[in-house]
Amino acid sequence: MSEACCSATRTDDGGAKCPASAFPGKPVDWTTVAALAHGRVPTRQEFRLCRDAECDVVYYGSGGTMLTADNLNVQPGFKAGSDELVCYCFLHRKADIERQLRETGDTDIFESIKEEVQAGNCACEVRNPSGRCCLGEVQQAIRSLRKELAVTA
Repeated sequence: MSEACCSATRTDDGGAKCPASAFPGKPVDWTTVAALAHGRVPTRQEFRLCRDAECDVVYYGSGGTMLTADNLNVQPGFKAGSDELVCYCFLHRKADIERQLRETGDTDIFESIKEEVQAGNCACEVRNPSGRCCLGEVQQAIRSLRKELAVTA
C-alpha cells in the first residue's frame, strides 16, 4: 500500500486483557479484523489482538466478539501450530530466514521486504494480523535465529 504502513505507531493503553487467557491485548483496527475474517465481517467495535501462542483467541472485541485462527483467512505466525509466517505481504516464514542463515550465514529477507515497502507494495494494515508493518518482527526473528544458530553478522 504505502510507506506509511511501516511508519505509523499505535500506542497501547494497557486496556482489556484476553477473556480466554488474560494475556494483555494490543489494539488493532477493525479494518484489519474485517479484512482477515473468514465469512461474515464482524460488527464494528474496538478490537484487540491476543499474541499468547497457546491461546486459541486471536481477536477479541469490546462488543464481546472473539475470533480464533479458524475464523481467519490466514494462520497467525505467532500462534502455536502455525507455520510461523513473519511477513504476510510477501509470505516469508521464520523457516525461510533460518534456511538462509544456515546455508549462507546471512539473510536478505529483511532488505527484500524493506525494498518492497519503500516501493509501496505492502498492505500490512490488512494482511498482517497485528495490522502493523512486519519489519520489526522480521528483525526480531533474524536476531533470535542468529543467536540460536550462533551466526554472527
